[in-house]
Amino acid sequence: MATADVLDDYLPKKDDGLHCEPCLSDGQTRNSKGFCIECNEYLCHLCLDAHRKLRVLKSHHVKRGEDIPKKKPNKQAPYPADSNCHVHTDSKITSFCKSHQQLCCDQCVILGHKVCTDVKAIADYSQEFVNSEDYKTAFQMLKGLQSAYTAKKKEANMNLEEVDRYYHKAMETFKSELDKIKISDIRTLKAVVSTYDSVLGQLGSWLQSIDTYKNNNQDNELAILVLRSIRDVDTIKDNIQRLCSDDSIVRYGFVPDKTSLLRLIKAPFLVQTITVKDESDENTCQIRDIALLQDNLVLLADYNNLKLKIFDTGTSTLVSNVKLQFKPWQMSVTEHGEVYVALNGQPKILHLKSPATDLTDFREINIDGKCNAVECFNKTLKVQCAAPAKTIEVDGDGRLLRVINNDLSKETTENGEPFVTNPQCSTQDPGTGSMYISCNGKFSITEITSDGNVKLFVKSDKLVNPYGLCMGTDGSIIVCSNNKKDVVRVKKNGDIQSVLPQPLNFYPLAVALDKRTERLFIGGICDNLFEFQI
Repeated sequence: MATADVLDDYLPKKDDGLHCEPCLSDGQTRNSKGFCIECNEYLCHLCLDAHRKLRVLKSHHVKRGEDIPKKKPNKQAPYPADSNCHVHTDSKITSFCKSHQQLCCDQCVILGHKVCTDVKAIADYSQEFVNSEDYKTAFQMLKGLQSAYTAKKKEANMNLEEVDRYYHKAMETFKSELDKIKISDIRTLKAVVSTYDSVLGQLGSWLQSIDTYKNNNQDNELAILVLRSIRDVDTIKDNIQRLCSDDSIVRYGFVPDKTSLLRLIKAPFLVQTITVKDESDENTCQIRDIALLQDNLVLLADYNNLKLKIFDTGTSTLVSNVKLQFKPWQMSVTEHGEVYVALNGQPKILHLKSPATDLTDFREINIDGKCNAVECFNKTLKVQCAAPAKTIEVDGDGRLLRVINNDLSKETTENGEPFVTNPQCSTQDPGTGSMYISCNGKFSITEITSDGNVKLFVKSDKLVNPYGLCMGTDGSIIVCSNNKKDVVRVKKNGDIQSVLPQPLNFYPLAVALDKRTERLFIGGICDNLFEFQI
């Protein structure tokens, strides 16, 4: 952060003639904050900092405040050589040791260079040195440094001047892009409001005339008006449908990005909240999974109330529900609309052939293992069990086809650390057939490929107790970070970002994404189902 002194250098003041001389030589005017006796120059705050930091200038004497001379003293003779020994500061330099390339006082010679055969008196060596190649090389080196640092200083000053230019350019670009969004939204919504104003004005006029005709017993006029308005209503509805169907706005925000300062994105927003608790429910709902069926129908697995429930999201109404003997956990929907339901900790799976029309028509499939998660792929079922955490593949009748993994808890990283201890939920990439399993004990997601290879997909403290998950449209994984009351997106490169504008007020356990509309449904330990546009 800039200090008051630094800012003061740039503020216009009454010209007192005391300006920083190094800056003046570069065409810039800044107020002086000190005077260097050795350099015989007025210096601004930045140049004073250089004197304080550079070793070669640290010994310079600087006057500040009231001690700054109002009139610049006469320029001294050439820069005085420091003839005192740097080791024995009270002694003068008398000799030079060529072997050690060191200036020495008498004490240095006695204590450190007694055995050196090439120690010469400085008076004798000076003439030899001035006429040597070493002198010429040293002189050219100093001249070269002077030239190089002069160029660097010029470049730094140019960059200093460009700071504001780039800042203002970036702000103008930023504002321009936001203005485009704002102007477009305002134009659209003003057209919608204007259309509704016209329609409401016409409707108000008709209703007023109807009241007048009715009160005055003008039946002929009343009948004509109502019959004509009935005919015109269809035109009004068509206009409303055509002109007012899109009354949305672009909701946007900024998120951190690894490759830039911030990234502008469209911000998700809550579309609706659906109450999913039925009058017959005895407990608070605990939605463990959400399955998207045809049209606007969603199937919910309510763990606490041992129920499967179907809701119509278009009308926010309960369509049907069924009480189960065991607690439902995870579901998988086939491309034909059939549903398989894993029953938590039970060696069985429910198969619902037509859940959209009849929830009570299901059969039980016995499984060799305590089920947690199930995925349907190529007419076979991949089942994730617990205790042990084995992964198996069975056919539609539960017959074992293969053991994909005997126990995921024995899988370890290169450092020997297990990354699955308590598998919870799963999702599947329909393109590759890979199954992804969340583990709330290790804050991890594990990938099991279609050929049975097991590898750690991601492990992060940002996944605090991960539960339900689903595939995003871009190949990322959307997962509930339960203890953080958040839903996050995990990309293939391991980048993790929150999906929601702010944390939820309940513990999420289940997510489902309608990839066609980009609508995200979230449920958990709560009597409501939340629908977000993302």
